[in-house]
Amino acid sequence: MTTYKEIFGKQIKFLSSDLSDASATGQIWYNSTAGKFKSIVAAEATSSAAPLNTTRGMCAGGGIQTAAWLCGGTTGAPTSGTTHTENYNGSGWATSASMSNARAHFGATGTQTAGLAVAGGPPFSPSPGGAQSNVEEYDGEAWSAGGAIPTNVWSNSCFGVQTAAVSAGSEPNTTNYVFDYDGSSWTGGGTMNTVRSYLGSAGTETAGLVFGGSTPANALSVESYDGNNWTTEPNSIAVRYSMFCGGVQTSALKAGGVTYVPAGTGSAAVETYDGTSWATSPATLATGRGYSKGQTQNSPSNSAGLFAGGTTTHTGAQSVSSTEEYNVTTNIITAAAWSSGGNLPTAVAYNQGGGIQTAALSMSGQPATTPTATPAVFEYDGSSWAAGGSLPAPAGSYGGQASKNGTQTAMLYWKGHESGNKNTVSSYDGSSWTAQSTFPNTDVYGGGCGTLTAALSVAGAPPPGGAIATCFESDGSYNWTAGGSLGTARYNNDAVGIQTNAVTAGGQTPSNIAKTEEYNGSSWSEKSDMIASRTGVTKDQCFGTNSDDMMVAGGPPNSALCIQWDGTAWSTRPSLGTARHGGAGAGASTTSGVIAGGTSPHKTATEEFNGETTAVNIVNVTTS
Repeated sequence: MTTYKEIFGKQIKFLSSDLSDASATGQIWYNSTAGKFKSIVAAEATSSAAPLNTTRGMCAGGGIQTAAWLCGGTTGAPTSGTTHTENYNGSGWATSASMSNARAHFGATGTQTAGLAVAGGPPFSPSPGGAQSNVEEYDGEAWSAGGAIPTNVWSNSCFGVQTAAVSAGSEPNTTNYVFDYDGSSWTGGGTMNTVRSYLGSAGTETAGLVFGGSTPANALSVESYDGNNWTTEPNSIAVRYSMFCGGVQTSALKAGGVTYVPAGTGSAAVETYDGTSWATSPATLATGRGYSKGQTQNSPSNSAGLFAGGTTTHTGAQSVSSTEEYNVTTNIITAAAWSSGGNLPTAVAYNQGGGIQTAALSMSGQPATTPTATPAVFEYDGSSWAAGGSLPAPAGSYGGQASKNGTQTAMLYWKGHESGNKNTVSSYDGSSWTAQSTFPNTDVYGGGCGTLTAALSVAGAPPPGGAIATCFESDGSYNWTAGGSLGTARYNNDAVGIQTNAVTAGGQTPSNIAKTEEYNGSSWSEKSDMIASRTGVTKDQCFGTNSDDMMVAGGPPNSALCIQWDGTAWSTRPSLGTARHGGAGAGASTTSGVIAGGTSPHKTATEEFNGETTAVNIVNVTTS
């Protein structure tokens, strides 16, 4: 009998615990504690990721899973194209520069810093002159004109890079359109064996692949391209068109798309190609959809895909913003997500938060049942809330600020409004509050962060109105001195971090603003604006650790959108389960936080955020 060692060159190890290194993939060991043979295996799976900022379909893009871009398409009712562009960093989407020309049903390819958007047209069959020959090039931050394609085309697909690309296909399905691009001009390419439109593609200019199409007769056919000639390849499995696509000629990915049976329905199926044959993946999309392509057009293989936007039917009216990642990996990936936590004892809004996810505070706020603010304080242990020591009178219970980066047993609360603006300051030891030195002014609705003995008060609104740029720092004796002033005065902003490394964003002047500023302990510097759809009041649904670590969740008038600041740019994160604004936020970092309360209407709901985690995929080995 042939032994395992003779086949694989290794003995089966006897261990008291499991191996955890992915390099052990395929190796079998015996876990003496569990009494089982085990191994590490690769698996195919899709996981939910942060949504697009703008719901859209009929769009296209390029790049790889950790550095992708998406542009154009239709937003809302499919009556016209858009110029909107977004970049993906592996965690979320950030708004980028707009194209000069609105377009839908177009081809795109290239990296996030060297992309190409080619031709396109209106959402549906263009009237005479509706399709276009316009081409634009993308550098990751701005668009510029590229060489026009010789013929107006739409529903085409592209592959390759910005300086060596191919555009294949077009409506109507009567002419075989193939053009090659050298970075400045287009020339006619080799003729495909099958005339097609709404196709998918992958690969490079000299090693390309196209598949799918707009009629049942060509929706399964596949062709490879060597830069001059097309060769028929093995058919794919599912009949569909206008699908997600990417990879290379010998390792391609096809996902989603629009089906013919039932007619016009978004597909959830995923297929992979190894250069010889197609296989149906056990992984499927959570949302069946089509009319979005190419977000990982330039992936080096079919083991990592990205699927964003699209429409659930062929009419284009049911566009989505959802994003999913596809991976072939030895790791089990648990996507970042919000989950329900224990409810607050009382529905409250405009409460202040602080601490960490498993030891948080909700301080004061406006109850749903009374016109006056509450001095109530609640403590969270990661699963449930319990009453803590109430704020003392005459502390301002509404519109105050807190050292949100303090702890559940070491927190500072200052100012606020209740029968007039207050300048009181109180410290918390986990059971009761103690009055401290008064604050230098009675401004309210500013941002607060820092710790019990080194707090930071950021801007606010003085009586009877207006906005200030003034900031104050406290010392270990609770004395306050003026710090650096913001570049933009504001109130209803929020802040996270410590006294020497903080960030504030959004707020009102009274107009809503998107300004982001970072603090180094002496001066503020302006950074990239918040995502346009999330400007204005941020107080207090945020958490984070320092100037490059801030999560803002929800917002007025009633949003579930969450965005994260990484020190350079804002990008989307998974959405809240309950849309709201004016709740309390707490968290040690943007990978672990909690939001509680808020409005509208007033809520008791608590949600916990946990970042993406990975674990080696260990399976039990059995005989059959």
